[in-house]
Amino acid sequence: MKKRLSLLFSVLMIFALVVTGCKQTPAPTAEPTTQAPAATAVPETKEEPAPSKYKQAPMLDSMNLPPVEERLPLDVMVVPVVDSIGKYGGTWNDVTWWEGAGNILMKLYDPPVRWKADLTGYEPGLLTEMPTWSDGGKTITFKFRRGIKWSDGEPFTMADMKFWWEDMALNEEYKTVSVPWWGRNTDGTPITMEFPDDYTWVLKFDAPQYIMPYVLAQGHWEWDPLMKPAHFLKQYHPEYEGKAGAEGYTELDLMDRWFDTPGYPCLMAWCLKEYKAGEYRLLERNPYYWKVDPEGNQLPYIDYIRVEVVEDNEVRLLQVAQGRYDCNFRYNGSPADTPFLLENAEAGDFRLVDGWMNGAGAWPGIIVNQDYHTAMEYDPATEPEIDVEVRKLLRDKNFLRGLSHAMDRQRVIDVAWDGIGEAKNFTISPQSPHFTSSPEGMAVYEKWANAYAEYSPDKAKEYFDAAGFVDATGDGIRDLPSGKEFTLVIQLNDWSAATVNTEFVEVYKKNLEDIGVKVLIDNAIGTADGGSNRDNGLFMVATTHASELDLWTYPDWVFPVRGVGEGTRAFPMQGQYYKTGGEDGWEPEPGSPAARLQEIYRQGLQEPDEQKRHELVWEAIDVYIEEGPFIIGAAGDQPQPVVCKNYFKNVYEYGVIGPWAPGTPGNSNPEQYWMDK
Repeated sequence: MKKRLSLLFSVLMIFALVVTGCKQTPAPTAEPTTQAPAATAVPETKEEPAPSKYKQAPMLDSMNLPPVEERLPLDVMVVPVVDSIGKYGGTWNDVTWWEGAGNILMKLYDPPVRWKADLTGYEPGLLTEMPTWSDGGKTITFKFRRGIKWSDGEPFTMADMKFWWEDMALNEEYKTVSVPWWGRNTDGTPITMEFPDDYTWVLKFDAPQYIMPYVLAQGHWEWDPLMKPAHFLKQYHPEYEGKAGAEGYTELDLMDRWFDTPGYPCLMAWCLKEYKAGEYRLLERNPYYWKVDPEGNQLPYIDYIRVEVVEDNEVRLLQVAQGRYDCNFRYNGSPADTPFLLENAEAGDFRLVDGWMNGAGAWPGIIVNQDYHTAMEYDPATEPEIDVEVRKLLRDKNFLRGLSHAMDRQRVIDVAWDGIGEAKNFTISPQSPHFTSSPEGMAVYEKWANAYAEYSPDKAKEYFDAAGFVDATGDGIRDLPSGKEFTLVIQLNDWSAATVNTEFVEVYKKNLEDIGVKVLIDNAIGTADGGSNRDNGLFMVATTHASELDLWTYPDWVFPVRGVGEGTRAFPMQGQYYKTGGEDGWEPEPGSPAARLQEIYRQGLQEPDEQKRHELVWEAIDVYIEEGPFIIGAAGDQPQPVVCKNYFKNVYEYGVIGPWAPGTPGNSNPEQYWMDK
């Protein structure tokens, strides 16, 4: 493949040569209900004081705008620069591989609470301070910065949040926006929200809830759905425009897409200016952006972001290697591309930024479905007996350990990764604060990564035998404990790089066949079945790419608390039961792994102390080790190529971009990136 890439790259290079011949005052306070308990917030980083004088980008000079001092909020945010104060101007050229352009949305990261740049915890973003808890942890109070404006100059206040909650999320006629997963009480009813003044947001739960504020820091998908400019959207909302009936919501649905609707007011550093489906998006600086650098320069430094859509993986990689784009964090490249990119760095005038990791806890890996079934409309009364027996085998910890010891991880690394990566079992990202915050945490990580990770066909056979998974007929193929024939079906899907998954599964198939397991590879890459079967629990084993930093805010990899249709992991139906409050899915059996994990998650939500929450994660990991592994990893912790032109400045030298939840690289403040050209 690399030879083909080099040839195509040369052709493209020849073609290119031919073609180119404020003052801060205390915020108003709401009267607390009770004294907030101690140690309920992650320690925050102190912001620098606001400068005495502000400056703006030259492109704004000719526009009919109020002075920059009037456009900035009272509680301006001062952003430290990585290396140097920047210069204004330029267009940041970037690329995406699909129409949704989520890799670009990750750069537009401005939630109320945000990940710190070094990923060690959380700090205020749109808030003046970290949230506070009262009423024994059942009430959470947010204080937003005063004077923030939408990109069209209209004030951002709690009237916008109230509009989102009352006119959209709680509106049963409007199906597009709903109550978020974190916004329900223990009985499934929506929580209570109050908006006592323009900058105070109060959330009231029926039980202690110490996790919710940090959920908003996870990527763009948790905060963006709440970011509704009421003054803009009311002109399309049926209740304000007198358009009766559900049909009246069609226009609102079409217009309420800030990343597809030019002119939609936003709060980020750049907002959408032009959009041509399937070709490009052009984002323009927000003249009312609420951040400055330490010298008072209103951010961002860069005027525009232009995003091309390039679906073909090889073409996109070659264009990155050609130096077509200014800085790329998530262009869907692979660690295996690093040598090829290094070969072309000088000619393309770019560098590979050191220190960025994929953060993979398993890349590749497999999920073993603990809730296996074969009918979309599940009915236990009519379920085939064979399904019950297969599910029982997939849940047998001896069988699971046999699957793990059968995997030749070093062979997988050599074949799928050209030797890149660490042979290990499934974990979440090793950079997670659950581990890095203490020596005890790192010991837990090492224990988890090494559990059942040794390649040992003899141990695999012993575990299979202990599960009753033996050759009952003497034909050399292992059968179900009942003696019935059995084929292990491994679903090959689009989760992660197709080439890596394909080569991994071929190696693993041979590993299993060598010890008597009949294997069928179900190639669902590029098909709807790859997602729907996995999300609905209609699979035995499926390939995966596992990575995550905070299991309380994105619990799916370990805790079965979100179910069908949400990137299902090992417990889809039992997760559905928790998610729906028992209205749907399967109730975990008392004392089962799913029941134990769900109880630990409930404890974590109600635990105010961060260190104790880490310890609860460690307890959950012990369940995985004692009763699993339910997900089996082959390798992980690969470095991830980040490609930036040599003139592209202030890029943080550390990041983790396998998990999408932390919002990287947006957490490193891309508004302070600049181009020295």
